[in-house]
Amino acid sequence: MNMTAPLTMPLFERALRRHLAVLPGLKGVQAFLGEAGDWTEAARLGDLPMQVHRRVLAGFDPDAGGSVEAMGEGQDGWLATYMVGGPGLDLVLILRLAGISPGDLQTTLNAIEARTGWLLVAALKDREEAGESRALGGAVGAQVLIEAARARNRRLLADQWIARLEGSFQPALTGVCWLRADTPTLAAISGGGGIERPSDARQAMEGLAALALRHRTPMLTAPAETLAPEGLTEDPGREDPLTARLLDEAQVLVERLGGARGLILPVWQGDKAGAVVILIFAEGEGQGLRAEGAETLSGLLGEALTIQARAHPAPLRRLGNFITGLVVGLFGKTAWKLKLALLLLAAAATAAAFIPTEVAPSFTARVEARERQVVSAPFDGFLARAPYQLGDRVEPGALLVSMEDADLRLRLNQIRARLAEIDSEAATARAQRDTAQVRLLEAQRQQSEVDLGLTERQLELASFTAPSEAVVVGGDAWRRVGDRVRLGEPLMELATSGAFRVLAFVDEDWISDLPVGTPGTMLLTAYPDQPLEVTLAAMGGRPEMREGVNSFPVWLDFTEATPDANLLDGMRGVARLELGETSALKAWTRGAARWFRRTLWRWS
Repeated sequence: MNMTAPLTMPLFERALRRHLAVLPGLKGVQAFLGEAGDWTEAARLGDLPMQVHRRVLAGFDPDAGGSVEAMGEGQDGWLATYMVGGPGLDLVLILRLAGISPGDLQTTLNAIEARTGWLLVAALKDREEAGESRALGGAVGAQVLIEAARARNRRLLADQWIARLEGSFQPALTGVCWLRADTPTLAAISGGGGIERPSDARQAMEGLAALALRHRTPMLTAPAETLAPEGLTEDPGREDPLTARLLDEAQVLVERLGGARGLILPVWQGDKAGAVVILIFAEGEGQGLRAEGAETLSGLLGEALTIQARAHPAPLRRLGNFITGLVVGLFGKTAWKLKLALLLLAAAATAAAFIPTEVAPSFTARVEARERQVVSAPFDGFLARAPYQLGDRVEPGALLVSMEDADLRLRLNQIRARLAEIDSEAATARAQRDTAQVRLLEAQRQQSEVDLGLTERQLELASFTAPSEAVVVGGDAWRRVGDRVRLGEPLMELATSGAFRVLAFVDEDWISDLPVGTPGTMLLTAYPDQPLEVTLAAMGGRPEMREGVNSFPVWLDFTEATPDANLLDGMRGVARLELGETSALKAWTRGAARWFRRTLWRWS
């Protein structure tokens, strides 16, 4: 079972209202027309259960006639179906009956069967008129296509459309709107009326065009029809609410223009709207063109618009066509794009061989201090003071670290007291002429003097001061105040303030092209607007793998003794070294040429 979009069946709907809507007890009816297994909903009036039609259409049998079944639980009434196979057209009716006795039900079903023939006649008449409408739309559209190539511009094309449509349909008013930046603008109107000045008629015409673009299909508007007797009306859910609202708004604008009916045709070129054609009819006019013919005519108008654009292109399009023709004439129709691409590539390579350019490869780099000094623990003990942290700048003579020295001072006093005691005992021994005791005491004095010197040296090393202006670049002594440290354990790292150089990492492919003394520029991340002049000073010998490339460290010196920037150890940036001038072609193909030479040498 295949379902297609609803058809426009005005005669069938009127026949349905006239012959069935007046029957007593009828609360809803839904009609389907089928042809070759394709079913289309032709009309729906009143209230019906949802999705019943799928079961009914799936079991279609033209010889089955009609059937009746009680409504579902909680629903009052009867659900009746009637199937008939007509001459090339099948009909299925789904009806809901309520409020009648079984005897009256049989009478109503007989009346429905008796009037089904009138419905088939109306459906066949609708199909015949739809075919005639398509033929009419095709005939008018064919004339428009024939005349389109003779229109030198779009204004003449609009006049052709108006003349042809007025001659075929006799509308009371015809207008053509072109699309400019997706906004409809009135371009021509029947009778030679003015379109330049703003007016109520112009606003109404452009408003109708905007509604047609939102609707995207031809719009046929007409005054609201009177409802069928006994209040049996169309199901409000059968029509899209947006479509109904657009048609109501369009009918209001049509009546503002003094018409009774309107036909608005959006003209599409692919997915892009090119124009909108508006026909306003008085009461009783324009009955020959229905929705089916309007679709055909709208498509042919789009083809006419394309033909006119190709026959009389705009100046820029003419220039493009001329260039395209010239290229095809020079290179032929076979592979001309490839030939043109090769010619342009050869021309670009020739031009690049004569265009000079500067070769300046760039490498990642960072600032490093020239002189570094590590402050270590002078002996085993406890750290007493460390007032400076990483990044702090220290003045000459400032205290950097200090060890706990109370035990050293106590030991120093003890040694001095012992020396005084030895001196006293030695004097007594000399007075008693005890030569052996004097020699023993002199030996003890020498040992105590050695201990005194060592203790004084340790006490001197317990505090370390900055020998010159420096910056703290390493260590965590400031965090370890009060902790025990071991002899020789690093506590702080200092870098001489103002003495910096640059460490860059050069790809192995560029090492042979960078002699010592090569000038360059260093751009730091911290100072993006202040490039610093540098010079290649030396190369390191231990390569590193950086981002998958074998790179060698090189040292760069600042050209200026004291750069204007406030440099700090560890700042990162990019160093660009200047290798001189060469051709753009050689610079662009340098890597490929080196690879080719290496490959050729490997194979030779």
